[in-house]
Amino acid sequence: MPDETVYKAEEMQKLIRKTYWTPYLIIGVGILLLAANLFGFHLMDILWPGFIIGPGLLLLWPAYNSTAEKRNAASFLAVPGAIITTVGLMLFTMNLIDHFEAWAYSWPLIWASVAAAVMYIYRFDEAHTVHDSGRKFIRAMVILCGAMMVLFELVIWGSFNPLLAVGLIAFGIYLLVKNQRQQRA
Repeated sequence: MPDETVYKAEEMQKLIRKTYWTPYLIIGVGILLLAANLFGFHLMDILWPGFIIGPGLLLLWPAYNSTAEKRNAASFLAVPGAIITTVGLMLFTMNLIDHFEAWAYSWPLIWASVAAAVMYIYRFDEAHTVHDSGRKFIRAMVILCGAMMVLFELVIWGSFNPLLAVGLIAFGIYLLVKNQRQQRA
């Protein structure tokens, strides 16, 4: 009898967790609609990349549902899912800042997403070589993207976007914090 009570309590907690996000989603949609109304913009002007991000996330789902005991046979779909999701997120970002010229230097992030997806597929096998080489490859692609961004924005186009300066400052702070943590360890 006590096992049945524990089981019912666990099932009730699962149900509460499933319905917990619903009020937040409703509030978020309400805030988004209010902002669109107050500031006079059309939601589709901002949210259209969601039609790309959504299918990408759906392709990531089989890998997400895999466990250490049983890998989903469709886990390989994480690679195209990561590519599509990354392209959607890049489109969303470029659409927000109205700077689609960034395609010239942001393509290495798509390659980085491929490495991240393969690493995610093998996330339960920590000894797999893909993790070490994947981290190195992702780091190289991010550095390549940053170097190409500086090259294109400053040298070739001669433009100076304040977001570039903010990005460089943030990256520098990240490197400082990372180095300090490594020295403490």
